Amino acid sequence: MSSLSASPPGGRLKMPRLWGALVLVALLLGVFVWTRQQEQPAGGKKGMGNLKNVPAPVTLAPVTLQTMPVQIQTIGTVEPVSTVTLKPQIEGRLIGIHFQEGAFVEQGQLLFSIDTQPIQASLAQAQATVSKDQSLVAQAQANLVRDQSAVKQAQANIERDAAQLEYAVAQEKRFASLLKDDFISQDQYEQAVTSRRAAEATLLADRSALENARAIVTADRSSIESALANVRADQAVVESNRIKLAYGTIRAPFSGRTGSLKIHVGDTVKAGDTELVRLDRMNPINVGFSVPEQSLKSLRASGKARRFPVGVETRETPPTRLTGLVDFLDNTVDTNTGTIRMKASFANESRKLWPGQYVDVVLKLAQQANAVVIPLLALQSGQQGDYVYVARAGLAKLRPVVVDRIVGNQVVIRSGLSAGEQVVTDGQFQLSDGSRLQVKAGTPETRPVAGQ
Repeated sequence: MSSLSASPPGGRLKMPRLWGALVLVALLLGVFVWTRQQEQPAGGKKGMGNLKNVPAPVTLAPVTLQTMPVQIQTIGTVEPVSTVTLKPQIEGRLIGIHFQEGAFVEQGQLLFSIDTQPIQASLAQAQATVSKDQSLVAQAQANLVRDQSAVKQAQANIERDAAQLEYAVAQEKRFASLLKDDFISQDQYEQAVTSRRAAEATLLADRSALENARAIVTADRSSIESALANVRADQAVVESNRIKLAYGTIRAPFSGRTGSLKIHVGDTVKAGDTELVRLDRMNPINVGFSVPEQSLKSLRASGKARRFPVGVETRETPPTRLTGLVDFLDNTVDTNTGTIRMKASFANESRKLWPGQYVDVVLKLAQQANAVVIPLLALQSGQQGDYVYVARAGLAKLRPVVVDRIVGNQVVIRSGLSAGEQVVTDGQFQLSDGSRLQVKAGTPETRPVAGQ
């Protein structure tokens, strides 16, 4: 107990003193705040109402009548006009790649080489076969000429032996008359009969020889046709090998950009099966996009879709802006998305657009004359909708508006404003309905506000 009575003054009395100091500070702070509130004439809610008496510095812009585009804004995807995956037309070993993958190539530029030695050997063999069959044709034609001569000779023999038969017949008749008058012997008459029979037999043999010669000529002609058919078949084999030989070099079908290589030198390729590289045409280039089916009315009202101008803007910094024309409008509405597919073509000589790239698209349907336009900076939005502050008699008047569309940094107003009025474009955060206005120095395209 004695030790407690001997404790120093800073022991038990330290905490009560600290709390007392804090209470004193709080009381002084409360008195200071109350005093300041009593001194401020615009304090509290009454002070907020008095702000209307202090002119707010603002920038004004006139409401104008302009010709504005009627357009649809959407997102599109860049698509190559043409894309092809190159494949070989012959089987063989790849012996050369003549470009860097991912490079731009020109139409007709050599891209790949395939070993054609087997094809060259087949071509030489086919050419030799053609020469051999052409010799057979020449031989058959010579045989035809010879056998046609034999036919002519047989015909001549017939004519000669027919004359001899006619003479023998006449001789037999004469000898028969002489025999009857006993001017010749029986033996002489028999000789005349024998001569006539021999002439008949000779003429019959001549006719058989003629038929045989004609049959040989017919056979010769068939042989010539067969030999010619063989030559044509052989020439077809030669032409086929020549075509295959031409397929040994693969060239770019159009100017464009190559993708990644899918094969390397030394690999064996198969005709029509092995993929070599993909080639995309970069100029011109397409942008595909979809518009809502509700736009059909505007599309029809604005004329032919193929003439619609389209603007695109890339999402890089700084953005690239290009203008093209619609060249495709799908014939059906996609029932899953309720949109219509469209494409526009763009000149892309500088290769600013890249396949697969997303771009912002503006489809320009028509031009609206005498549209009520204000700067985008003047438009405000609240719980009750869109509104602007109109400068009138030196005061700010809150005016609800109906926005038709936003075009760049301008707003087309459907209702709520008239041309010639002025709207606040800067300083709206200080305003309420009825606030006094002070136009900033250097405000463009404004007129003095009454009451200043």
